[in-house]
Amino acid sequence: MKIKFLPASLIVFLCLSSVVSFSQQKEYEFEKINIADFKNILTKDSSAVAEVIADVGHTRFEYGPKGFYLIFERKTRIHILKQEGTSYATIEIPLYKTKTDREEVASFKGYTYNLENNEIVKTKVRSEDIFMQEQSENWNVQKVAMPAVKANSIIEFNYEVHSDFTFNLQSWAFQSDIPINWSEYNVKIPEYFVYKTLSQGYLPFAINEKTRSQQNFSVHYEAQLGVGLNSERQPGHTEVYKVDADNYRWVSTNVPAMKPEPFITTTDNYISKIEFELSVVKMPGELDRTVMDTWETLNTKLLENESFGLLVKRGGFISDQLPAITAKAGSSVEKVEAIYDHVKYRMKWNGDNGVFANNNPKKVYEERIGSSADINLMLVAILKEAGFNAEPVILSTRSHGLVQEIYPLLSKFNYVVALVRIDAETYLLDASSKYVPFNTLPERCLNGKGRIISKTSAGWVSLLNKENKNSYTVVDLTLAEDGSLKGKCTITSSGLDANSRRNTFANKNEKEYIEDFTSGHQNWSVAEFHISNVDTLSKPLTEEYTLDIPDEAQVAGDKMYLNLMAGFGEKTNPFKLEKRLFPVDFSSPIKDNYIVKINIPAGWVVEELPKMASVALPDNAGSYKCMFEEKGGTIQVISNLRINKTFFMPDEYEQLKEFFRLMVVKQAEQIVLKKA
Repeated sequence: MKIKFLPASLIVFLCLSSVVSFSQQKEYEFEKINIADFKNILTKDSSAVAEVIADVGHTRFEYGPKGFYLIFERKTRIHILKQEGTSYATIEIPLYKTKTDREEVASFKGYTYNLENNEIVKTKVRSEDIFMQEQSENWNVQKVAMPAVKANSIIEFNYEVHSDFTFNLQSWAFQSDIPINWSEYNVKIPEYFVYKTLSQGYLPFAINEKTRSQQNFSVHYEAQLGVGLNSERQPGHTEVYKVDADNYRWVSTNVPAMKPEPFITTTDNYISKIEFELSVVKMPGELDRTVMDTWETLNTKLLENESFGLLVKRGGFISDQLPAITAKAGSSVEKVEAIYDHVKYRMKWNGDNGVFANNNPKKVYEERIGSSADINLMLVAILKEAGFNAEPVILSTRSHGLVQEIYPLLSKFNYVVALVRIDAETYLLDASSKYVPFNTLPERCLNGKGRIISKTSAGWVSLLNKENKNSYTVVDLTLAEDGSLKGKCTITSSGLDANSRRNTFANKNEKEYIEDFTSGHQNWSVAEFHISNVDTLSKPLTEEYTLDIPDEAQVAGDKMYLNLMAGFGEKTNPFKLEKRLFPVDFSSPIKDNYIVKINIPAGWVVEELPKMASVALPDNAGSYKCMFEEKGGTIQVISNLRINKTFFMPDEYEQLKEFFRLMVVKQAEQIVLKKA
């Protein structure tokens, strides 16, 4: 029988019970903690500072005076293995809120267990260990500092969250940066709600099942006075309804820690995780209500939004200044670049990201500071005012996560840039980054595709255009008989590499910048330093160092041993995992070139030079070459690295790791000199 929902004012309470279909494998049982648990380490990862023994969650629906609401329950047990692992004893519970409503933690219980003198000491969480922190306009975080935590503590906590936001069905991560022995999530969804399930990760589930059951809703209605002179009072009563429900159960076991490795957007993209998006609400007696947007409806909503689409029509404030801004420009491209440079050099980015602007373009322009959305939506407005075909593009930054093109979810975007079409060419612009050249995006934006928001040409656009990382290092050194080196190093960089160096130089003083250059080289000293073209983005950035390097070569009698790169180049392989379950993302092509010249002292000759090397990845994905030449008392080493492909799948990791290993081994080889 379907529920016929009556006005909320008539409903006093509702109790929910269920007929549950159990899996053959029962839910994890939290047994009483005993002495053996403190000695039992479940993970084989010796580097782990803590491990999750078990993490079990449940979400179910109930019905109250305001309608359906969610109850989320969680119980977790963690073993702190090392002192560094005590940070995992701070529990964070995210709570969604609006101006009129908020999620609440209905209950929290937590205990810390320690083994002292062969006795288990149990310490309870106190009210003073719990505090609330405002994270943003829509999120609070309730934090709990578990008491008396130290190495070998076992902490256990369970809590319950009540939420009126049925669109915010709790997600679940089965993987973390520490190992997890058992992770389980159970969700019961009544037939009135249809959710899209977004599953990600490279680890298979031990249990992944869906069963059907019925939920018994007991609804109590208030007593009512009858209508008319002869009508009788209607007594309060309770009715029971049966509703079909889907029961989901996911379990992962022996889950390894997600360890950070270089060349990754964010580990959140690749951990094993389940998320939910409310798609359709199907209440009895009502038409189905679609909740999830399509790309078309999302596009329309953004175009009609006061802080987005309507805002980019407000560029009239600058119309009188446009002739002067573009006075020296000839072509349309030059005029767009002039406007871009004007906005970029006038504005200061406050470090905030987002899709929506906080202020109108005129106010942002006058105040000279704003978020990336403030600045770039203002740029779109100015370009439109100047008569150009400009549109905003929403995207997700590398640290925010990947966008799945099949799901039109605005929450997956956190950034906006400008797009301009001139003839058949498309230009992407971000005026919030001072050191990014025209038609180039900062590396944080190079994350797959962005979505063009437009009345006539909405769609996807690749965010990687002509961006690359180029570095060219020339080293000219003179070797003394005592093994010391003196000379110059010139680094010429362009593209994203130059952008990164310019930003670093802008945020540090000269001494700190030089210390970065010499880090990892304890005995290196810089006598002079010059940098040029910091603000001239059309030219490569050039850095010149005058170096004094004592004891670089090892002198042994009448022989001398010197690293072929004279201490420059790669020292370690960036890829250390035996097996990588997530892709390698270089963000852009890479060119890394070295020319190292070493003038050997008089009376010494080359006894042995390393052999030349050439290594290539399949399908022209990358190459490394190392060549040598000795002539007239000068040794010249040429080292060239090329990465042409930006994205490598996990099954290509072994080849990539071996490629870098061979390069590092080659650059570690020695030149042997002997006294003539």
